[in-house]
Amino acid sequence: MAQYKHDRFFKFYIQSLYKTKGNTLQNIQVRNDEDLEIDLLFIAEQEKVGWKQENLGLFDLLMQEHPTTIIEHYSSYLEETDIHKSITRKNLYWDKKQKELLEEAKSNPKSSNYQQTKKEAKQQIDNHNPFTWILTVNCSEKLLKSCNAQLAEEFGAGVYRLPPVFRMGIVIIEQLLDSPQTVWLKMLGNRETTKSAFESIKQLSPERREKNDIISACIKYCVYLRDIPADNLTTEDRDFMKTMEQIDAWYEAEINKARLEGQLKGKIESVHTIIKAKFGISALTPQITSQLEQLDSQQLDEFILKIFNLQQEEIEKCLDEIVGRKK
Repeated sequence: MAQYKHDRFFKFYIQSLYKTKGNTLQNIQVRNDEDLEIDLLFIAEQEKVGWKQENLGLFDLLMQEHPTTIIEHYSSYLEETDIHKSITRKNLYWDKKQKELLEEAKSNPKSSNYQQTKKEAKQQIDNHNPFTWILTVNCSEKLLKSCNAQLAEEFGAGVYRLPPVFRMGIVIIEQLLDSPQTVWLKMLGNRETTKSAFESIKQLSPERREKNDIISACIKYCVYLRDIPADNLTTEDRDFMKTMEQIDAWYEAEINKARLEGQLKGKIESVHTIIKAKFGISALTPQITSQLEQLDSQQLDEFILKIFNLQQEEIEKCLDEIVGRKK
């Protein structure tokens, strides 16, 4: 269940990360009651190339726990009632889905190998019986003990499993170790954790699809929050909005920087062309190329105006004078 407005971000976020690895459904009604909507249900498609090309660390391991996964997100402290509701939502969903699958299995014609068909049908039905991961910013030791949650050692600190009958686990984001393996989960933590995680994500190559899509999700959510009247925002919403605004500002600065660098690169290439056209390719020496790269846009404009009145032997001296004034 969406506990706060920015659980909308959680949905943007996971759909953006996992669109190359499977099918993500959101706001699945299991009864006509908002409290009983399943936030997100993810159906992994292992043949998709995203699993090989995009490594999301611990998040990927969690999302491959089972072919069908429910993801619930709590942006504050997890309470006992939250676990009860998660169990109720999953059971209501599965009760209806199981009946549908059994009806489909009955309607299929029996093959010559009936036992094999029956075994496959049972496995297919089990693949649709979801495992639930509850992602929470924090959780008390008392609650973990009361539901007999055990540390899932293969995943490391912060990841717990409930008894198998519940098909459920809890991920406590504030307990996860700081590492490249956990950074994608930590984006769903509190304000400081999110800021720290994003500092790591923005260092990634601009070629990373998941990085660019997450930035886009952050910006979309920032726009969403801005449209909400300030009086309707909780303190938590306002804190989270500040983080989203910082991400938005960083992205805007990166776009402007790229645009300016593109303009500057274009001017340098134009100067190269002018020098080669006027004096020949040999005139564009490594020294002159290095000097040109030290100039800003305004200085390049100045040099372009002067170059038409220069002799070849005067190029370096002119560039030295322009660079010297800059210093």
